[in-house]
Amino acid sequence: MHETEIVKELSPLFDPRSIAVIGATNDVNKWGFLTFLSIVSEFKGKVYPVNRKGERVLGYPAFKKVTDIPDQIDLAVFVIPAPGVPAVMEECVEKGVRSAVIISAGFAEMGGEGERLEDDLIMVAKKGKIPFVGPNCMGMWSASSNLSALMWPTPFRDGPFALVTQGGNLGVAMAMDAYKRGIGFHRYVSCGRSVGIQIEDYIEYFGKDPEVKVIMAYIEGLEDGRRFIDKVKEVSQKKPVVVLKPGKSEVTERAIRSHSGALSGSYQIYGEAFKKAGALRVDSAEELLDVATGLLSQPLPEGRNVAIVTPGGSYGVMCADCCAPLNLNVVDLPKDVIIEFNKMFPPRWSHENPIDPAGDRNFVAYIKAVERVLELKEVDSLIFMGFGGFSGIIEFNSSIIKGMTRFMPEIVTAVLSEVDLGGLDIQHSPLISSFLNHATFEESAGKADIKNLIDRMVGGGKNIKEEPVTGLIDSISGKTDTAEMILPFLSMIAPFIAAGDEKSTEDFIPLILPKIESNKADMLSIAKEAIRSFSISGQIDPSIIFQAIDSVLGVIVFHWIRTYKKPVITTTFSEATTRLMTLERGPYFAYPSPERAAKVLAKLVEYKEYLDMECGSGREQ
Repeated sequence: MHETEIVKELSPLFDPRSIAVIGATNDVNKWGFLTFLSIVSEFKGKVYPVNRKGERVLGYPAFKKVTDIPDQIDLAVFVIPAPGVPAVMEECVEKGVRSAVIISAGFAEMGGEGERLEDDLIMVAKKGKIPFVGPNCMGMWSASSNLSALMWPTPFRDGPFALVTQGGNLGVAMAMDAYKRGIGFHRYVSCGRSVGIQIEDYIEYFGKDPEVKVIMAYIEGLEDGRRFIDKVKEVSQKKPVVVLKPGKSEVTERAIRSHSGALSGSYQIYGEAFKKAGALRVDSAEELLDVATGLLSQPLPEGRNVAIVTPGGSYGVMCADCCAPLNLNVVDLPKDVIIEFNKMFPPRWSHENPIDPAGDRNFVAYIKAVERVLELKEVDSLIFMGFGGFSGIIEFNSSIIKGMTRFMPEIVTAVLSEVDLGGLDIQHSPLISSFLNHATFEESAGKADIKNLIDRMVGGGKNIKEEPVTGLIDSISGKTDTAEMILPFLSMIAPFIAAGDEKSTEDFIPLILPKIESNKADMLSIAKEAIRSFSISGQIDPSIIFQAIDSVLGVIVFHWIRTYKKPVITTTFSEATTRLMTLERGPYFAYPSPERAAKVLAKLVEYKEYLDMECGSGREQ
């Protein structure tokens, strides 16, 4: 494939084979120490410290000048005071360095002498055709080369995002948030002043990277608005670009000038520029990551009609209230659907959209209601309140965890419909007998092992032996018939899920089994993780149970998305944030509030409308 100009120019930056760290030092009180440590901790290529003393840095032999290094240098990272940068850049030109990251601050953002230094830097870099990040930045991360050229060691994982940010600390906070959610960045650049490589150049490069699926940017100011529009518009018709741009007040504009030296310009004018470029504008760093996650995991809706399913009336009221100012239409339900729901739910249900079963414990009815509304041509998307966030319970309600841990034998026994709460009589249990009769296992995990496992689950895990559990994991992994593996378990939990309703208990397995069968790899992974956790501790860990529940809910969400080709946005029961579940079919994330869920859905609609206008159809699903 022909390598485009921007890819050829920036490849030494994102995929260097050798790096010179200018200002590397053993002095732990200087940024040159942390930056060098960050690079050598991850990067697998050659690294050369450069300092005037020529001493060894963290055991690496150092050089007094870049020109003293015997090998070719693809990337030079500057961590020295600003006055010395132009002269060292001259040495880089002489050496034939191919790219640079200038972490050093003290340029045009300071005015006066800083402006002169920046002009000199730009002139020298242009002479040597050296593209550079910065100045006044916090560095960069590139997953393809395992390069963490950052002034502060920051945990990154590879992922489908790319971010360019003029705010280093904001970028680090976003990277940490993404890391906690369980997702990462393939490319990350804290671009600072962005006078070497422009923001739109990074976006163009990210647009041509097949590993990048969603592009994010934090922008304080642009050098050339027309250039930005032209370049980003070409990218946004193929990949979503989400932008955060502050500057609503005079105070904000002054802060921007003192921080990055950028001219923030009119907030409204920037808004129009982003709209022309097809970039989705958001109002906070939290929303930036929320929308990027939604674009990654959801199809684009055909219109603005929304259905809401909620476990409680107040949740539904709040969600509808959040949709209204975003021009999301909480659509009326057809009369025939209301009649159907009258038969499914208690008489106290809401009888309208938002669909509130008013505390009904029958989870089977919830699932049927969701699928019924997703079938409707009048409904373009669904917000399902409270469908996730169980793993977040451990963050704010330790009493539940303590209670479940203390009474786990009794809880397991109760779920298995046993009378004797002191233990489980395996030999005389009709449920366990049914399970053992339905399931067939390889020789490595016979029925005795299953009995042993269940007995230890209830009895607290005494006399643990790893071999039976390992055999069970191997046996489950070897199954080709998902129904054979899962049917006995579904039979056990069906009465609990259906809240004791006999008809719903019968409906549960044919309702849920297709969703599980279509996600066999995910279900195997969830089961193996739960069994491994038990084999280590000898007890059922409630947090693992909650994580498994969230993962299974993610499997169900993806089944709905694939089946109905509509967005299904879910929320938690509280502000506890669910970790993003990266399943075999993709990522799933339940948002912590109706406000955040509605904002994400509104941006999906906005992007679809932009693509329809510019390209005649939405992006390929």
